Amino acid sequence: MPSMLAVVAVSVGQTLVIFVFLILALRVIGRQVMAQLTLIGYLVIALLGSAVESSLYAGSALLAAGLAAAATILVADKTLSALTQRSSRLRALLIGSPIVLVHDGQVVPEHLRRSRLSYNDLMSAVRLRGYDRLDKLRYVVLEVDGSVSVIEGG
Repeated sequence: MPSMLAVVAVSVGQTLVIFVFLILALRVIGRQVMAQLTLIGYLVIALLGSAVESSLYAGSALLAAGLAAAATILVADKTLSALTQRSSRLRALLIGSPIVLVHDGQVVPEHLRRSRLSYNDLMSAVRLRGYDRLDKLRYVVLEVDGSVSVIEGG
């Protein structure tokens, strides 16, 4: 039976290997994941954590499996990203598209309902961007990453 010090040393070593692997992999493959956190981006981050979880503390036999699972997730995300760049239909299906919430100062009620936002949510987002009235705005857009863009009237 290995000593407690040996178990700790293996655990520390595996954790460092996974840490360095994820840094390098995200730097090379996953820059888009971090730049624009869409629903898929959040999913990739959550799955990466889950993929390496058992490798962090379960013993050296699972290190390769954790690294392989993380690499598979990153490659699948890169592939999906390439496919969605080529197909606007696939992109709209999987990632969504921006939704115009306000057009020429007027709320678009159907779009507000579709985005599951209340009028109060809309006004809160508008106020956070420094505006107090909708009639001064040309567009308010709910972006695919969940942020709200405001374009002044002209």
